[in-house]
Parts: sequence; structure tokens; C-alpha cells
Amino acid sequence: MKKVSGLILFFLIPVMLTAQTYSPKTLGSKWSFKMGSSSFTDEIVEGKLTIDGMDYFKSLRTYSWGDKDLSYFRIDNNGTVFYLDTKSKLESIDVPGQPKVGDSWTSTDNAWEYTVTDIAASFKTPIQTFKDCLIIKAEQTDRRDSEKLQTYFNYYVKDIGYIGSKVDGGLMAYIEKWNLK
Repeated sequence: MKKVSGLILFFLIPVMLTAQTYSPKTLGSKWSFKMGSSSFTDEIVEGKLTIDGMDYFKSLRTYSWGDKDLSYFRIDNNGTVFYLDTKSKLESIDVPGQPKVGDSWTSTDNAWEYTVTDIAASFKTPIQTFKDCLIIKAEQTDRRDSEKLQTYFNYYVKDIGYIGSKVDGGLMAYIEKWNLK
């Protein structure tokens, strides 16, 4: 009986950990967002980048006006998602695996400061309302990106990931549809 219980736990724990991530990143997964009169899509695409023995997967963002951005991420054993700055080869926390209100960190280039402000918020879009959202406040600290807004509130939901952002209390971007693989 102990062997059966042990085997069940062995197979169940990875499923439980996967089911609890605020930022699922699996090959072929795709998220589509509305941003004013424009839109963008994030997709986890084939290929990886290895730096100092760490494997990073590729995320392709495609904007409705034709621009594309490629980003690199990895997830550690605690479910924390790290973003890789390909210029400096340094990583920053993107989404903590087990966030607590008040957790804060700074990007490796010191341009942004992030703070977890809520872990049970609601996020209302024209399509639906999401419950139990994680909110990460992103605040530009050095004002170097004058074309970007200074403060964003980014919302995440377990098992979906990033679902949108608010600026000055208004909806800036929101998820329209998603397909997780």
C-alpha cells in the first residue's frame, strides 16, 4: 500500500505544481490580446537558447501593425518565471512562483521595480471577469523609456498566465482568447 501511495504522490506532485503556475509556458501555447484599437499575440515557439547551462524557451510577440519581438524565459523548480535580457545575458524575475503581497524586485538593468500588490483581485474585461488574480505593479525607476508609461498594473491568473494590464485605473490591454498546450 505504501508503494502505491508513493507512486500516486510521485505522479501527482508534478501535476499539482504545473496546475498552480501563474505563467504557464508550454510549446505551442498562444494568447491573444486587445490593446485599444490594436492587438498582439504571444506564442511559445520552437527552439531554445542555452546560457550558462540554463535553457530558455522562446516567446514570440506579434503586433497587429506587423512588428515582432522575441523573448526568452525559463521556469525554476519553484515555478518562478525568469526573463532573460539577451544583451546583458542576465535574468530578471518575470513572475514569482509563490508570490506574497509585498514581494518586490528590480529588473537586472535597474530600469523597473516590481511589487506584488494583490493575490486575490478581480480583472474585468469586455469579454469576462477573472477572479483570484495576481497583480504585479511595474514602475519605471529611471525614466529612460520616455515613450513608455511610468506605472503598469499587470494581472495574472493561475493556469492562464498574463491576462492584461491597467494604467491609471483604466484597461490598457486584455486577453481575448488563449489556447494552452
